[in-house]
Amino acid sequence: MAPSNSSTKKLAKVARSGKKRSIRESSDRTYPLAILVICIVGTLLVFWGRDQRASAQRLEPRLNADHWHAAMGLYLCDTFAPPPRDVAGDKLGIHTHDDGIAHIHPFSSAAAGENATVGKFYDNVGIKIEGGKLTTPEGKVYESGKTTCPSGEAGKLVLVEWKSADDDTTAPRVIETDINATRFLNDRMAFTLAFVPEAKILDIPRPESIPQLDQLTDVDPNSLGSTTLPGSVPSLPTGSTIVGDPAATTTTASSAPAATGGTVASSTTTTSG
Repeated sequence: MAPSNSSTKKLAKVARSGKKRSIRESSDRTYPLAILVICIVGTLLVFWGRDQRASAQRLEPRLNADHWHAAMGLYLCDTFAPPPRDVAGDKLGIHTHDDGIAHIHPFSSAAAGENATVGKFYDNVGIKIEGGKLTTPEGKVYESGKTTCPSGEAGKLVLVEWKSADDDTTAPRVIETDINATRFLNDRMAFTLAFVPEAKILDIPRPESIPQLDQLTDVDPNSLGSTTLPGSVPSLPTGSTIVGDPAATTTTASSAPAATGGTVASSTTTTSG
């Protein structure tokens, strides 16, 4: 026997009531879960931010504490480009004075400790590095394996790092990938960002601006070239040649290759910054 109209209406009412309860119960459960997720994410962000600040204070260069300098050169095929200028304004504490020197005194945790990288300097002077491609502040592009030098050979983009600008005998580190992540690890380092044929990589010269490290205008003149600056490297032994020393009879910083004294074969090459 078919159900009466009255029974049909009752069944429909019960169904509607059950549906409303289901939606309401689901809503009641979703709200506290959303609040819980927000609390967890917020707590994690607080701890992450605290850890970042602690790292900035613990690792050199320290936030609002250390004042370092590094000689920086841009070598394109066979010649150095003029020293770059700040184009972005110094928002972090890594900049230049148009002197071929990176001035590193972080006032933001984004440029302190592990975050003090050459990429921050290049961003500030308008040098763009993407993989094996370099774009100069003037917009000229040099791409590894594609762009050719005047010699007709295709070039390769690398970064050559000297731990100490005062040591012109130790073979440098050659960095081929993740260049922007390379860190400033101590005061008075030297870096040459170079685009050269692969056969010329071990001949890449040290930055021409190395002597400028002893003529800085933003530090106490009495501390130049000494080991009193935070994070500075040890002094060279007596009798060693200091780059830029007018009494030196060896090759100067502007022309010394990446490895000298017959040690070119011992240069260290790495594929990660």
